Amino acid sequence: METSLPVEVISHIFKFLNVSDRKEASLVCESWYQASLDPALQKDLVVHFFTSVLSEDVTRRLSRRRLSHLVLSHVGNSSQSKEILLRSCENLAGNLQNLSLKGCDITETFFVKLLSQCKDLRLLDLTSCNSLFMSGRILDNNTDIQILKKSLKNVRKLNLSSIRFLSDASFNRIVTVCENVEEISLASTQITFSNKTYYPKGTTVCANSAVLTFQNILTFIKANASQIKSLNLSRTGISDDYLSQLTMIDGLHLKTLILINCKDLTDVGITTLCTHQRYLEQLDFSYCTNVCDGSFVAISNNLPQLQSLKVSNCPQITDKATHMLKYCTQLEELDLSGCSHLGSKGLIEGLCKGRQCHLTTLNLSCCSLLTDTLVLELCNNASHLTDLDLGSCFHLTDLSVHAISKNLRQLRTLRLAWCKEISDLGLLGFKSTESENGDTHADHGDHDQCRCTRQYHSNIFKKPSGILKEKKLSVGDIEELQKSTEMTFQLNSITGLKTLDLMACSKLTDTGLRAAVRFTELQVLKLSMIHSLTDAGVIAIAEANPSLEEVHLAQCANITDASIKCLTKRCSRLHHLNISSCDQLTSQSIKYIKEYCQQLHHLDVSFCNGIEYDAVETLESGLKSLHSVHKRLIGGAC
Repeated sequence: METSLPVEVISHIFKFLNVSDRKEASLVCESWYQASLDPALQKDLVVHFFTSVLSEDVTRRLSRRRLSHLVLSHVGNSSQSKEILLRSCENLAGNLQNLSLKGCDITETFFVKLLSQCKDLRLLDLTSCNSLFMSGRILDNNTDIQILKKSLKNVRKLNLSSIRFLSDASFNRIVTVCENVEEISLASTQITFSNKTYYPKGTTVCANSAVLTFQNILTFIKANASQIKSLNLSRTGISDDYLSQLTMIDGLHLKTLILINCKDLTDVGITTLCTHQRYLEQLDFSYCTNVCDGSFVAISNNLPQLQSLKVSNCPQITDKATHMLKYCTQLEELDLSGCSHLGSKGLIEGLCKGRQCHLTTLNLSCCSLLTDTLVLELCNNASHLTDLDLGSCFHLTDLSVHAISKNLRQLRTLRLAWCKEISDLGLLGFKSTESENGDTHADHGDHDQCRCTRQYHSNIFKKPSGILKEKKLSVGDIEELQKSTEMTFQLNSITGLKTLDLMACSKLTDTGLRAAVRFTELQVLKLSMIHSLTDAGVIAIAEANPSLEEVHLAQCANITDASIKCLTKRCSRLHHLNISSCDQLTSQSIKYIKEYCQQLHHLDVSFCNGIEYDAVETLESGLKSLHSVHKRLIGGAC
């Protein structure tokens, strides 16, 4: 049946599958494998190569797939490694567009030989390639420059992050061979901003061979202002004055600027930036702890095309700022995680009132003052959300889960970690007795202030909790609830969910999890620190979610080897498993992992007293797919 279809038709069908499903489908028969090699299906694949697995035979077979993304990891400077790598790249270079040499220990000569084969690169990532820049002689030969100028003429993205030995001279040579570059990352590089110390008296331009100066970077940007569209200066010492010099360059129209953890920046610098770079589409100044509400005013007044805004862990941002988000009408991605002073009122005003929200990604984790009121309004106004993070929003209750399940049907990622008021009733879609009886104290607004008493955390007028909020639900309870209690929408109404994080939601039990966590496409599931989870719950979840690839069950003290047996046997695609601090597990679990998990890449069994060190050692030597194993203090070691 399957061989009767033309390969082109099968390839077209494969376009509607995710990467994991395509990998499994390609193993069915030869015609399906040939269909999976369609170049259009390889664009979202990134292949990680390790020296130990590189071979000419492997890369010759991979070249048939016309790979466009390649990451080389742990490549040493030995002659054997270099020889294998060069032969491999001869087979792969023809279609290669993105190449990462992150952390590779290679020499200048080998760098030239390798890059001269890559004729169609669009992205070159040299992050942490310190050995390549240590001598300062990279591309000091004019012949090498001419060779790489031809092969790297199509490079548009250049990543020079975390290079300790980058200097003016080496930077200038690199950007000379990548003459059409549009996006540059200098995150975590040692940039010297006090230029006078390193420049001869009376000069303003000097390519220093010892340090990378901000003045040299400015000179380069001025010369290429019309083509530079993206800059990343995260974790550098840039201040307001230097940011102003950069953003005021004539002809510079940035679309993306990333300034993560630039702690010398304040509202003055951000305001100047927004005034002169009005075409920005993506702006990230997360962890800039001196930035206050004034930045939001400047953003809302000057950046009409802004699509992505990330300001996580800026503790001085308040409600007075977030209400200005209503003027950012094109916003699709917003990250306010860790802004601990935010309340529901400002976000409702900024995201929900008077307009339809176009957000697809929203991160409000660790905004601990938020309440159900915000989530209810958001669910009615942001139906296009695909990624929602509400982790550590401690006041959220089952009402929020009901609203999410009912309205956000396009969600692919949902994180509710540490939301300790969420219970089985929320996952199952049942209203609690408090809601049924019309508890007027159900929503106290921000800061837990009751509208009726105007008191904080008042226990005097608090209505006794309903019995359903106190006792653990059983299967019989669910059957009774279906007859007598109004039901809204279960969590599994979000049929396309791929990532679910319920870590440390302590009121959840087997009953709610086994009934609600049932998704055909779920890939990542985090249930760590749910102490009431038992084998029955894990087994039911494993049987109902066959696409699981990453599972976290750390500190689930009641699960035994039976859970691991079912999980590894049912979820054949499992590549990441965290079962640390599960004291009832024994070395038998390691045997199950070895027998059934042939695709496992990462395993964490730390602090598992019942698992023997020798068993884990045997697994590491026998399971070739493993990349990392965490095994601290196993077997009861002190």
